[in-house]
Amino acid sequence: MIFQYFYQEDAEEFAFIRIPKKMLTENGFSELSLQAKLLYGLFLDRLSMVEKNRWIDEDGKVFIIYPLIDIEEDLNISKRKAVDCLSELERAGLVEKKCRGGGMPSLLYVKSLERETA
Repeated sequence: MIFQYFYQEDAEEFAFIRIPKKMLTENGFSELSLQAKLLYGLFLDRLSMVEKNRWIDEDGKVFIIYPLIDIEEDLNISKRKAVDCLSELERAGLVEKKCRGGGMPSLLYVKSLERETA
């Protein structure tokens, strides 16, 4: 067998979004829609931009910036559905939103599934 090389334009073909398995298998997450779970995976992917963009607050907590319009485009959903998915994650305690006002996108603090507090 002879396999082909990957070229620059092929690099994104194998970029993956990871969703923690426990979100799909544990009862504690059964109320979340699949789209909300996928959005959480996109949020985890966006965490890779934290250092480059200096998305760290005065307390050392990291946040992401992910405007609703980007969520709509990335998931190919309506604004209403994007708001609903974000709200699901907030209600579940997986995301905390800090509004900045002035038309600026909110800061989103993504919570870790691996670090539970009592």
